[in-house]
Amino acid sequence: MEYPKDRNIHRPPHLLLDNEKYFITSRTVDWSPFLDSDEKKKILYDCILKALMKFNYICDSWVILDNHYQLVIGVKNSQYLPLFIKQINGGSSRLINKIDNLLNRTIWDQYWDTILDDEKNYWTHINYNHHNPVKHGYVKKMEDYRWSSINEHINKYGHEAVYETFKNYPVIDFTPPWDK
Repeated sequence: MEYPKDRNIHRPPHLLLDNEKYFITSRTVDWSPFLDSDEKKKILYDCILKALMKFNYICDSWVILDNHYQLVIGVKNSQYLPLFIKQINGGSSRLINKIDNLLNRTIWDQYWDTILDDEKNYWTHINYNHHNPVKHGYVKKMEDYRWSSINEHINKYGHEAVYETFKNYPVIDFTPPWDK
């Protein structure tokens, strides 16, 4: 894949709309497994929580894998979305590089966002987040994966209700924008 000369220019540009639900995904450079331990995943998780609090965004679902993360979030003020991502990716990069005893290594590539404009789109993306560890072979059952919000959903809505959403809004194999 060829990068734009200026990797800070996002193509296509981000569509920033207030009071919307967004699906966010950010991957590591070259899909490198920089999040290859629980310690590093915890660092990223803590950075996500800190950014959610700072920008007053609501996280409806999340998943962290070795080389990417995905969020479904409610965004009140979209002008801060790039700063929200910068806080997550910048903060986690500094701490992960410190663990690996490396300075100034680039960990994160650009992020991608999609506005979830209806109930089907919203629940399908939540289910996609929760099913992602199974898809990538981390676990056989979603509930067995520690670094996702699946168990939070089961505790909040009940096991039966969560699985009902999978029947009503089945996971399709989304093609990330960088693979098109």
